[in-house]
Amino acid sequence: MSTSRIAALALAGVLCAANALSLAAQDSAACVACRPNHVDGPPSEFALRSAGVFSIIQNRPAGQFGDNIGLGYGGNAAYLFSLDREGILALRADLGFIDYGSESKRFPLLDGRVQVKVSTNNYIVPISIGPQLTWPSGSVRPYVNAGFGEQFFFTQSSIAGTDDSGLSTTNQHDHTKSWIAGGGVYLPVYSRKVKVMLDAGVQYYAGGHAQYLRPGSITDLGNGQILVTPLESDTHMLVVRLGVRVGAQRQ
Repeated sequence: MSTSRIAALALAGVLCAANALSLAAQDSAACVACRPNHVDGPPSEFALRSAGVFSIIQNRPAGQFGDNIGLGYGGNAAYLFSLDREGILALRADLGFIDYGSESKRFPLLDGRVQVKVSTNNYIVPISIGPQLTWPSGSVRPYVNAGFGEQFFFTQSSIAGTDDSGLSTTNQHDHTKSWIAGGGVYLPVYSRKVKVMLDAGVQYYAGGHAQYLRPGSITDLGNGQILVTPLESDTHMLVVRLGVRVGAQRQ
C-alpha cells in the first residue's frame, strides 16, 4: 500500500471528524455574509448530530499475532452521526494509524565516504464502520459499538531525515477484513457552544489472515539485494484509546 494512499485515507478521516467542529461556524459565516444585520442562529441539525473524536491509541496484538509482534502506538480519528436527537444510536467510522516497530541501519553511499541512515517502519492502518449505542446523559456516559472493516499492513524503508517519496520503498504490504466490538465511557468536561467530552475506550479487532513484517524480517544480502521474510497469522488485536470527543451543543 503506497504512502500516498495512506495519506489520502488519513486526510479523509480527519476531515470527516473535523466536520462537526467547522460546519456550524461555516453556516453562521455564510448567513452573516449574505445578511450583515442577521443575528447568528443555532447550528444546523446536521451539525448538532455530528461529532469528531481524536485519540492516542495503543495496539495490543493477541494470540499468534501477539507472539510475532509487540505493542504498537499511534492515533485514531472517528466521525459519529447520531440517528436520533438524543444521541443514543449513532453511526461511527474509525480510521487509525499504528507504528508497531522500527529499525535503522547505516549504509555507504557512492564511494563509501558518505554514509546514510536507512530507517524501516512497520505500520497497521485499521478502518471500520458500524453502529454505536450511548447513554446520553449524566457525568459518566458509557457506550458500546460494533462494526466491520479492514486492516492494512505495510512496511516502508526510507533515508532518515527526508520525506521524499522517491527516496522510500514499500517493502511489503497486505490487508485483511476484520470484525470489531468495543466500548468505553464519555466524561463531559465542557458544554457551551461546543460539547467536549473525554473519551476512554477499547476496541477488539477480530482480524483475518494476513502477512506482515517486524524488525529483523528484512535481511541485507549485499550488492543491493534484500531477503524479505514475512510472518503470517490471524491478526486479532485490542486497541486502547484515550482522547477527546467534540461536537456542537444544542441550545
